[in-house]
Amino acid sequence: MLHLEIDQQTKAAWEERLLNLQNSYKESLTALENSEAINYKRGIAESCKNLGYCYWRFSDFSLSLSHSLRAIKIFQNLNDLKGEADTLNNIGAVYMFQNDNEKRLEVNLRCKKIREKIGDLEGVSSSEGNIGETYFEMGDYKNAEMRFHSVLKNPNASTQGLAWANHNLGLVENVYKNYDKALEYYTKGLDLSYSVQYSVLITDSYLRIAELFIELNDLDNAIANAEKALESARESGAKEGEKRALYFLSKSYEKKKLFETSLKYHKDYHAIDMEISRDTEMERLKTTQLRVAFNKIEEQKNELLDSIRYAEQIQKAVLTRHQSQDLIGEYFLFFQAKDIVSGDFYWYYEKDEFYYMCVADCTGHGVPGAFLTMLGTTYLNEIMTLEGLTSPGQILDKLREHFILGLSQNTNTGNKDGMDISMIRLNTKTLEAEWSGANNPIWIVRKNNLPAIDNSKTTANDTHSLFEIKGDIQSISIMDNMQEFKNHQIQLLKDDRIYLFSDGYTDQFGGENGKKFMTTNFKKEILAHQHFDINTHGEKLKLIFDEWKGQNEQVDDVCVLGIEI
Repeated sequence: MLHLEIDQQTKAAWEERLLNLQNSYKESLTALENSEAINYKRGIAESCKNLGYCYWRFSDFSLSLSHSLRAIKIFQNLNDLKGEADTLNNIGAVYMFQNDNEKRLEVNLRCKKIREKIGDLEGVSSSEGNIGETYFEMGDYKNAEMRFHSVLKNPNASTQGLAWANHNLGLVENVYKNYDKALEYYTKGLDLSYSVQYSVLITDSYLRIAELFIELNDLDNAIANAEKALESARESGAKEGEKRALYFLSKSYEKKKLFETSLKYHKDYHAIDMEISRDTEMERLKTTQLRVAFNKIEEQKNELLDSIRYAEQIQKAVLTRHQSQDLIGEYFLFFQAKDIVSGDFYWYYEKDEFYYMCVADCTGHGVPGAFLTMLGTTYLNEIMTLEGLTSPGQILDKLREHFILGLSQNTNTGNKDGMDISMIRLNTKTLEAEWSGANNPIWIVRKNNLPAIDNSKTTANDTHSLFEIKGDIQSISIMDNMQEFKNHQIQLLKDDRIYLFSDGYTDQFGGENGKKFMTTNFKKEILAHQHFDINTHGEKLKLIFDEWKGQNEQVDDVCVLGIEI
């Protein structure tokens, strides 16, 4: 779409806002989409200005403010003073909703000054009326009344401006309890609004008249005017007006002791009040203002997230690097990061007839944890390639040395970052295994009619037993009393299942009472699903975890590796 066509579209939408708010809104949305498609700055600014007005009238004040602030920034860059002034008018209306009258007055005066500078005489008159409204909200009724009369005397005032001036003088007279005079001004404002089909003020005029008749206890007239206000508000989409009309109808029928009808309107009032809750909207406004103030931080955050997502791909590539994996049989892996990247990792290595597997849980999660996983996998590959070590215990000793040296750790500093780990080495010909663990255990499940595993803790059901060998109570990091890691010899049997895991699964909060899953439940679930093949077993464990977690936040990275011999 050409620039000229967009200019015509935004101009028509701005003019139509007073007559048909819904159409103005739809046209402005289309114009914004067309402008953004070709990066037409003026079109974007004009569309956002229009939408700022529409959202204000729809009582969506946060969207009104965000669009208005976007528009004003572009208008200032374009040195478009009229666009800036019109948009300031929208912002002043939002400050009115926030009851921040000092800021609203500041914006009103700034808007009027710009309009005087560019010779927008009709706009100057409109600003004069807005300044009067602000003084009225501040309780300065004399100053407000003077400003409204100034508008009535101004030959450049628009019909809408004159309608507002009469309407606002009705408010002043109502404060003074001059009800006849107030009704006279309201009616003048209403007539002028009808003459130009100014729907916004038509709604507000009927509301004020209804409120006045309630004060006078003329309930039939109050109901008649509130019904007209409700119809007008619903036609224009003015939710705040709809809410007030429903309130006045409920109140009037209550005074007439028609409680069933009053209750009906009160329920409708309550429903729309929840929708545009003032407290919620104030929070949304604060959020919007913070979002605008810190938009640069948001951009930087998005750039950082892009980098982290790329790091996720690198981490996955490292963890799943190509090896033949001819030696390993059936297995499953449940790997689920708390954040984008994980502080848990799994590792696999083949050498002759042996394969090595481990699951490690590094200090922290997210980016800090992920850095440690990269160190861990790098050091393990280096140890296996260059050091010539074979037993898991020796490998963990050497891995700890690398961490202490690489992270410059000593007992006098607070830097004790490292990992807990469970590592197994299996001879695929003899099924003899060696295992070592730093804080983390190994679980082995086998059928009940087969030999038990020495030096293990046993949990059993009717068909299978789970044997647990606990790791040494020390981690892969600097410690005061470091010991060599123990190497455990285990004779595995065909169909045994081995489980290596971090603590993320058992530490997850959830269930009906929001408690931790716990190790006991994890053992029960593992034993209960032994009749499934190993892959289905892994899927079941993931399903159990997700159901337990429910809507709760995941508390830690999760890594569970199950291997069938």
